[in-house]
Amino acid sequence: MSGNVWMFSDEIDDEDLEFMSHDYVTYNMACEYYRLGIKPVVRMAHEAGAVYKIGKKVLIRRSLFEAYLREQRKI
Repeated sequence: MSGNVWMFSDEIDDEDLEFMSHDYVTYNMACEYYRLGIKPVVRMAHEAGAVYKIGKKVLIRRSLFEAYLREQRKI
């Protein structure tokens, strides 16, 4: 496993593994995984600078978003 994921291998389930396989996620995927509403996810993704628009599709770069969440947790 890459990164520090192996340290939490006893806490990871199939949903986590499937989510970690994506570099970019949609708003709906992020809402379901992080158990947040659409408005907080959209706001935080924009604050993190993790939003990418491809035509009408909007994606969140997971690595930037999670780094932002970790930083906000420290405050």
